[in-house]
Amino acid sequence: MKNVRKVLVPAFAVVLGACEGAGGPSSPDALARAAGVEFTAQEAAEILAPQSNLPNQTQVVEALANLWVDYFLLARVAAEDTTLEALDVSSLVEQNQNQELVLLLRDQVVQVDTAISEEELREAFDREAPGARVRARHILLRIPEGASPAKSDSVRDLAASLRERLLAGEDFGALAGEYSEDTGSGANGGDLGSFGRGEMVPPFEEAAFSLDVGGISPVVETDFGLHLIRVDERVIPTLEEGRVQFRAQLQNRRVAEAESTFVAGIMESAGLEVDAELFETARTLAETPDMEITGRAASRALATFAGGSYTVGEFRDWLLFRPGTLRNEVQGASDEQLDGLFRNLAREELLIEAARVEGIEVSPTKGDSLTNVIRSGVKDVARQLGFLVLANREGQTLDQAASEMVRNVLVQVVQADREVIPLGGVSFALKKQFDARVFRSGFDRAVEKVTELRAQAPAAPPAGVSPPTDEAPVPDTAGGEG
Repeated sequence: MKNVRKVLVPAFAVVLGACEGAGGPSSPDALARAAGVEFTAQEAAEILAPQSNLPNQTQVVEALANLWVDYFLLARVAAEDTTLEALDVSSLVEQNQNQELVLLLRDQVVQVDTAISEEELREAFDREAPGARVRARHILLRIPEGASPAKSDSVRDLAASLRERLLAGEDFGALAGEYSEDTGSGANGGDLGSFGRGEMVPPFEEAAFSLDVGGISPVVETDFGLHLIRVDERVIPTLEEGRVQFRAQLQNRRVAEAESTFVAGIMESAGLEVDAELFETARTLAETPDMEITGRAASRALATFAGGSYTVGEFRDWLLFRPGTLRNEVQGASDEQLDGLFRNLAREELLIEAARVEGIEVSPTKGDSLTNVIRSGVKDVARQLGFLVLANREGQTLDQAASEMVRNVLVQVVQADREVIPLGGVSFALKKQFDARVFRSGFDRAVEKVTELRAQAPAAPPAGVSPPTDEAPVPDTAGGEG
């Protein structure tokens, strides 16, 4: 069986959480509630307990509860109408329309001359040498972590003396084999093979591409240590080989530079300011984006600019549309990184407003198309999960049938027999439309129940020993009597 811990826990990290706010659980064992139906700590424990290699942690319980909310709401909507017409996807459509507005603004307002003469093209090609590759050797001398100044100086002195020997004509490969601490290349005379730009750390790359064939570099320092480099071969494609691609690259660069200038002008005229006092609030929201916040708190401005602001509430909604990995990055972000993030988010607001000022809008036809695409995608997920064929047995309500099917799906997920399909922004749309709660007060209770159930499970017999049965032993009659 797959390693459930490796498969399940990272996959659950992208599931968006439901909120625990007003309206507590109607039963002390409730772990979550969606559209009036509860998921209990006992149910969660019965799903998790059989997988003993899955850590019995509140984070896993929380992820399971959130996934149950997402899947139950989707199953319930699909059960009532397989076309999913009842699902309100307007929030998702708005997100896509805003992106479309920015693209339209760029195409309409940002004007740039992309005509490039033959002389300009050739000068840029000679200067940048796109596609160039070198074959090089190196000798690596490492400076031990925490080395004393005297030790560091001795390594540097050795590097300098080796360079003098190389310049005097000694064999590079022989010295690499004797001194290089890169065991992989050192055993092969320091040969690193062929590489292009972007494949080596910047200081090493800069030195290698500045050398003529046969040239010996100065001592180059990187995070790996001290290097001596020799280039054995340089391969530079001709302009004729990459004319079309290189011209397109230059044109795209001009467009990007023009866009950057346009955006910088908007940002400067807007007088954008970020409130650093709310950085800790932002980190808290990233940890629990579904937490209940008052209207006053939601309206506080993370960033202000001429004619508007970017608020805590808008940031919370933005987080709910993002995967757990990104939210984790926000939690651990520095103040400088958060300042940059809020400036970028406010920039999007400014660009959307600029598009509206220019009279740019997404056509109703485009909006309808986006709605259909999103609804089709949600329907495909519901189909993959089996929710489009949901049917209640005699005496069963649709809620009971949906609960049963979702439970079966979750069992398969926990057993690693089925991949988690995160709903992303659809999760937010479902929870926005229907009542949904996860009760954190039930996490510890579920963990306790998992512990109890695992303790009650019979111990696995030693290898090669059959488990006992209640059946009477069958006598060995081989050979019979007489």
